Amino acid sequence: MSYQQLTLDERYKIQVLHKQRSTKAEIARELQRHPATIARELGRNSEPEWTEPYRAERAARMARQRRVDKGRRERKIQGEVKALIEQKLRLSWSPEQISGRLRLEREVSISHETIYQHVLRDSQQRGTLRYCLRFGGYKHHRFKKSKMAARTRARKNWLDQRPAAANERREMGHWERDCMLGTRGRSALLTIIDRRSRYTRIRHVKRVNVEHVAKATLDALRPHQALNKTMTNDNGTEFQRDQSLQQRMGIPIYFCDPASPWQRGSIENLNGLVRQYLPKRRNLDKLPAWAPNALEETLNFRPRKTLGWKTPHEIFFDDPVMLTINPLLRFGLEFSDPS
Repeated sequence: MSYQQLTLDERYKIQVLHKQRSTKAEIARELQRHPATIARELGRNSEPEWTEPYRAERAARMARQRRVDKGRRERKIQGEVKALIEQKLRLSWSPEQISGRLRLEREVSISHETIYQHVLRDSQQRGTLRYCLRFGGYKHHRFKKSKMAARTRARKNWLDQRPAAANERREMGHWERDCMLGTRGRSALLTIIDRRSRYTRIRHVKRVNVEHVAKATLDALRPHQALNKTMTNDNGTEFQRDQSLQQRMGIPIYFCDPASPWQRGSIENLNGLVRQYLPKRRNLDKLPAWAPNALEETLNFRPRKTLGWKTPHEIFFDDPVMLTINPLLRFGLEFSDPS
């Protein structure tokens, strides 16, 4: 009988039942697993010093890391053999040639597929061994994007599909968004900007993941629901599962090409303005609750050359304000307590 790894859903059930002080036998019956499986899971993947000793996601990470470490320890290509194989690869030997000569001269049995997998791992770590292969590794199927990646790309809306009204900034409601990270910590600032008016929305997200970022996006743009038309962002992991958010917002989400920040010029410029107040060395976990609103207030009532010295607020709401007669009309970061 083969052993089947616990799924994340099963680990979540273990987390809930363990917190309710169910016994290992009771948890095993609920999951239809052997009691030894539950005992082993709780023993290996718990952290006694934590407030909640067993957490499903942490347990899954620990189990996955053990498998990675075990695979690394059991790899055949190590030490002197590794050095020899890499030397021959750099001399343009093919993996099959290396495998054959090792068997012939040293009676070392390493298949050419094992050598290819070694080159693939090196490639994933930005190594150069793949370029020693014929065609520089580019035309080998192991180094091509997977069918899943191709399907993911086909499912997304890419920038070249975005309507001309958004590209040419002819109307409001076409937004760009990004996540600004600080140093250390787990939180970030979600920055959103309207391409036409440069009107800005900023939210503090406690965790940079799909759920927290989607919730903050919905919260920030809910007041402008009737105006919203498109959203554009990069390919960060926190912006995936776009289909769900598109349905909830009722607008299409477009993705820039990888490593092409210039395709989101408005949000890149906005992030630079925010960095004036929150430099990269700032730990955003300790950001005061008033800071995002103060940032919005400051930037939305700051005149912009690109807007003919009008403010984003004036363009977005068609609401002229007097800023030079009464300099304390708006209370942004300039008038906030810096402590």
